[in-house]
Amino acid sequence: MAALHYVELNLVHEIEDTTEIAMAVHEPEQSVVRLKEYSDVLGRLPLCAELLRRGEIDARRLKTIDDRVIHLTNPELVARVDQAMADVAPGLTRTQLARRATKAVAEADPLGYDQRRQKAREDRRVVFVPLPDGMAQLRITLNALDAREAYDVLTQDARALVKDDRTTDQKRADAFLDRFLGYGIDRKVKVHVTISMETLMGLTEEPALLDGYGPIAADSARELAMHGPWRGLLLDEYHRASELSRELYRPTAKIKEFAELNAGGVCSAPGCASPIQELDHTIPWPKGETSATRLKGYCTWHHHQKHANHSVTLDPDGTLHWVTPQGRHYTTTPHQY
Repeated sequence: MAALHYVELNLVHEIEDTTEIAMAVHEPEQSVVRLKEYSDVLGRLPLCAELLRRGEIDARRLKTIDDRVIHLTNPELVARVDQAMADVAPGLTRTQLARRATKAVAEADPLGYDQRRQKAREDRRVVFVPLPDGMAQLRITLNALDAREAYDVLTQDARALVKDDRTTDQKRADAFLDRFLGYGIDRKVKVHVTISMETLMGLTEEPALLDGYGPIAADSARELAMHGPWRGLLLDEYHRASELSRELYRPTAKIKEFAELNAGGVCSAPGCASPIQELDHTIPWPKGETSATRLKGYCTWHHHQKHANHSVTLDPDGTLHWVTPQGRHYTTTPHQY
């Protein structure tokens, strides 16, 4: 399918008459015009487009990259991002690709990234969307730091509610109403942002990393550091938080925090971007030690799947190898700072 999509883009790119194409494929001409405009990606990101032609990534992943590159006007910067993403794209999910591409663009064009971020802040809003069956949506657009903290507060509230037949999502929605109507309980949550010392000192504009989201602008991270508690992290040779370990089964609060930092705040299962809910000894305790680099974080579902019927091994650099019951092999690379 990926190769066919490449052929389709190539054909559309070569044809000038969008009216003729629209008539031939029975599509609105505006849709064909958008497709033709998007077909420029073949020349804009030739290395990533070649991955599409070979079937190593699909069309949605290519568009995920292009959506973040489209703002760059300097061909040299575009080529730099194209090369960086082509090196890693085949093994990443769309969520992981989006984070990597955002970071690559921010590093290639820090000034432009900051200008776009400032402009995007002007688009914050709350939108009411009617739904069938007496339901509706509130779509809230905020900056990433505020949105992440609000989501974590609601999650903490949801977990504090009595156990019943409601799902976590349902409890989160109920907790939102409780807080909005003034009945919520104040709780403090931790939002982890990792920033290099050079960026903290203003010597570079390298993006910081917000756990569970991805890269954020350097000045946002510096502002957060001014108003919140922070601590230094020593990194090992694999760019992970330095080793902490203990002989007991249950991790200390600090080991748990470091283990979650090493995972970037998201589940370590292949393709999953859910927040960490549980920690797991990759090598069962007591043979496997309780340490910040030996523990891996998972969502509840994938933690259960790992123990049910999947085989998981861990490399010294933190790479996880998953073998499914059908014998398929997947790898997840560790989060690096």
